[in-house]
Amino acid sequence: MGVNGRSAGSSFARQGGATVTCNIEALLAPVSDAPIIVPVIQAAPNIPKNLVEDAMVMVNQLVAQNAFCTRDALKTAGGRLTWLLNLHIMILNVDGAICDALCTCIAGALVDLRLPDASTDCEEDIPIDINKVKLSETFHHIEVADIPVSSTFIVYKPPNEEVKILCDPVSELFRIAPNTAMIVVGNNARIHRINQSGICGDEMTMKHMVKMAIGRQKVVAESMLKAKESHLMKGKEYF
Repeated sequence: MGVNGRSAGSSFARQGGATVTCNIEALLAPVSDAPIIVPVIQAAPNIPKNLVEDAMVMVNQLVAQNAFCTRDALKTAGGRLTWLLNLHIMILNVDGAICDALCTCIAGALVDLRLPDASTDCEEDIPIDINKVKLSETFHHIEVADIPVSSTFIVYKPPNEEVKILCDPVSELFRIAPNTAMIVVGNNARIHRINQSGICGDEMTMKHMVKMAIGRQKVVAESMLKAKESHLMKGKEYF
């Protein structure tokens, strides 16, 4: 059983030279060990396949870490049913790092998502017929576990000069300076993931990049939550 468009969560993100959209399809199912979030990533024909594969690995790892939301947050009908979220992701263009926009887009769609409550008259020892489940007329936002934000840097040291840290590098720079770091940070400076390729400076350089990633996450997360609150206030004006 699915839900109609009123509960849809969607997002559009343009960040770090990449543009991504995400639309969430929510379906009811009995509680099980199956994944509750299933990313389905498509990309424009001109986007290299290896970039899409790398992005898929990153998303699946964050989902496995419950970085976006927990299983409990999607349970309904007294814990007997759960919402399964199919994330329909489209990568429209890439001129730089893809994971930054992708991570922001998924988080934004989940913050935007609204779902109804489900209820059933079935006894606890009787399997639930999904087609007979009742859905509430009211919708609510889910409780996100975190708002992960990815930041990509290139580290470059010109001869006889200090280390340079380049944020949001375009595609050409990856070929010129292959030393890169991708840092995924959540609320309260929680580090979900650090990927490093090549030599990215000393410990102080890494600390500086982490500090910048934390600052970006705070700005992005606050912007998402403010947009959500603004949308809720506008909705109340119609009643």
